Amino acid sequence: MEYMGLWFILGIIFMLTWATKRMNGWSKLAVIVYYAVLSYVFIARKEEIYQEYHALPVPKQFWDTNSEWVGFMTGFFFVPFLLLLVYNYFLWFMAVSGTKKKLLVALSLIPAAVVYMCLLFIFSMYGYRP
Repeated sequence: MEYMGLWFILGIIFMLTWATKRMNGWSKLAVIVYYAVLSYVFIARKEEIYQEYHALPVPKQFWDTNSEWVGFMTGFFFVPFLLLLVYNYFLWFMAVSGTKKKLLVALSLIPAAVVYMCLLFIFSMYGYRP
């Protein structure tokens, strides 16, 4: 239950990957394997950090190490996700014809950006430091 936010983010990334029509099957598989391995490494190291500093009261070093780890991994999760999102929007924008439809596609970037930022916020909470 602790990693429910991560599974939610991965679900969105996997759905976006499978919805990309002009990506071949090997590319889609590569994206899924990349995120599966990345998630395993992220969770394994996060659990190691937890086990290493599992004491009460929680030492300051735990918060520092945990925050650094999540901050480091944020780029590995969200830069490829952003590239995939931009690629999908580019394909969608090029596929529609007419100025009005192109404008609507461009305007739909606003809610997509809001969702992206919300997912980024959810992921960054794994490195929360009180």
